[in-house]
Amino acid sequence: MTNSLLRACCFLMLLSMGCRMQPSSSAKQQQYQSLLDQKDFFRLQSLLASDTEGLSPQKKLYFQAYTDNAFNRNEASNKVIATLLDQDSSSLSDSLKVNLLQIQEDNDFKTCHYALGAAANRQLLSRYRAQLDSSTADDIANKTLIDSGLAAIPPQQMTLPDSATIPWHKDKVGLTEIQVRMRDSSVSSIFDTRANISSINETYAKKLGVHLLGTKYKESSGATGNTFQVALGVADSLWLGAILLQHVVFQVMPDSILYIAPIDFRMNIIIGYPVIAQLREIHILKNGSMVIPAQPTPSTLHNLAMDGLNPMLSCIVGKDTLIFKFDTGAWGTDFFDTYYHRYASDIQQHGKADSVMTGGAGGVVREKAYILNNIKLTVGSKTATLNKVTVHSDPIPNQHDVVYGNLGQDLMQQFDEMILNFDSMYIDFK
Repeated sequence: MTNSLLRACCFLMLLSMGCRMQPSSSAKQQQYQSLLDQKDFFRLQSLLASDTEGLSPQKKLYFQAYTDNAFNRNEASNKVIATLLDQDSSSLSDSLKVNLLQIQEDNDFKTCHYALGAAANRQLLSRYRAQLDSSTADDIANKTLIDSGLAAIPPQQMTLPDSATIPWHKDKVGLTEIQVRMRDSSVSSIFDTRANISSINETYAKKLGVHLLGTKYKESSGATGNTFQVALGVADSLWLGAILLQHVVFQVMPDSILYIAPIDFRMNIIIGYPVIAQLREIHILKNGSMVIPAQPTPSTLHNLAMDGLNPMLSCIVGKDTLIFKFDTGAWGTDFFDTYYHRYASDIQQHGKADSVMTGGAGGVVREKAYILNNIKLTVGSKTATLNKVTVHSDPIPNQHDVVYGNLGQDLMQQFDEMILNFDSMYIDFK
């Protein structure tokens, strides 16, 4: 073989190897989409920062819109969406436009631009209804009622003159409660990161002067699937210690819905995500105090993300990094059927078959499950041992979860201090 022919053969072999080593554009896009489908915004963001070869500029912006939204960069997310919809609209499929408009509505709601959120929802229902299944269309129609009802309400505002300290206590079921002041009354309220909107029962809404907006919409209990009607209301002012919040949105719920009969437990007020996130950073100390610093502390930890209005936490369990929902309004930790199917043989070998009650606002249901003991779970710089974890072998009714569970109070109470930071997006313990 001549030298020139040999060099040509070697070149072709190297070229062939290079083609095999570089993932195709469609394979790269599937990798990104898979992470998005799993709600693994953490690895998706890392991948976007380190390797977008094989991903078109348009697709990079598309996934960037999701990660900006997930890590509370809502205005940045909307700028990316505007670029895509204004400049690249003709090359976007209708299904991608639907996804982008849904992210935009979420950004608008979180930044209290309710009228813009309502406009995004109306566009979804008028232009792209053919792309929506009936359940999604109903959900968007419901959100339209909420955003439209709030369209004239000014954005929620917080006044924090200096670092503030708020006392907290455990209620009869072990949930964190704080005192809030509205008008001349001070009332105990559940502090719940998983509450998408702060809630109040009808009796207390009337007692505390919450203004009803004349808007009613459907809400449901995730555990039972019970659907009920709630109203929208706004509190002109709400005090958390020395912190003043204005134009606070509440969903006003029937008293019966916020009463859990099997355990004789009534929830009068629930302080939810929109209020908690605006505090930016909260230190919950085991000694019964909650400290809100005037300036949040930056960190490179970044283990907290938002899926819509649901906080997501990246944790290490065993040798795996898994994504969980994070819920200060849950007294115990539950692992979902996704966890069961991933580790079924180990759970069947070491777990104890049982049945458990799952519930919240709207009632309770009983389900088959396994109980696991002494599960080690690492969050940030600390490792906790969960003495008793419920593992659901079947999907929780009326929920479609792809993450691995819901972390509750049994994790938080193991440490002297928990730090919730919605600015740099992290949770850590001391």
